[in-house]
Amino acid sequence: MGGVKSRIILSVLYQPFPSVMVHSPRHLKIVLLLPLMVTIMLVSSGCKRQGLTPVGPIEAVERDSVVALLSTVNQDGIRAAFPTLENYSYRRYLRTEQYDDEDFMVAFTEHNIIVNTGQDGRSSVITQADSGGTFDFGFFKRFVSENVEDTDPVDLIPFILDDDPIYLQPKNIDRYSFSAVDDTLMWDREALIIDVRAKADLADGLNVRRVRHYVDRATNQLVAMYLERIDLGMLFREESTYYVHIRPDAGGDLVPYNTRFETMIKTPFKTSWRIRTVSTYTDHVRTFR
Repeated sequence: MGGVKSRIILSVLYQPFPSVMVHSPRHLKIVLLLPLMVTIMLVSSGCKRQGLTPVGPIEAVERDSVVALLSTVNQDGIRAAFPTLENYSYRRYLRTEQYDDEDFMVAFTEHNIIVNTGQDGRSSVITQADSGGTFDFGFFKRFVSENVEDTDPVDLIPFILDDDPIYLQPKNIDRYSFSAVDDTLMWDREALIIDVRAKADLADGLNVRRVRHYVDRATNQLVAMYLERIDLGMLFREESTYYVHIRPDAGGDLVPYNTRFETMIKTPFKTSWRIRTVSTYTDHVRTFR
């Protein structure tokens, strides 16, 4: 995740400042000190963290039971779902949209793609394409144009499923609330929802604000994840949501079914903007084992 975040920071910090009319040395001083002032404000706000209130016994019991349940969930299928696509032929629907700060859609692209895998190699064919408006992708090109040009999509799992999740770390666990909520249907399978949320009064400094784990009741496999996160840079704020859903193919192997990625960037010197990418995968046919 560090590589993508680095590109986010670079893409913002190396944007030229808007032209400013400097009428006097006093104005020049204000212009030069502005980035430092913004940095100080952000750092100061991040340092104002309330002390932790001890968790009550009832909440501690519920938290510990949910954390114990999470520790037993099988993640192998969802971690392998995207890499295993190289063994499949399949269809993919992809739509990307960009919105301005007034939530008006300014551009979109839409593609239907067939990916073929055989003894002679792999290839993709765009069977339908539509678009409108003009995109300003910036660093989002990784999630958009490469998704169409490359045979297989970007694997979102490393972005949402950390080996050491921040919400399970001992120093942070009391800053989150944990609950096992009602079951839901994922595809045609009953799944338990495990919800993790940053406590509103203790969320400062926590990137991950909410996570939902969808666990197949029959197999104990993690079959979907939803994650909300906020990242603060020197001169930007990024709010992102990720969603990944896998399902069994005809042979019972887990493959990608639906992914959604949405992010909003806010900076002091540019209008905010939001990009959303949705993909659906169907007609999986396994060629190799």
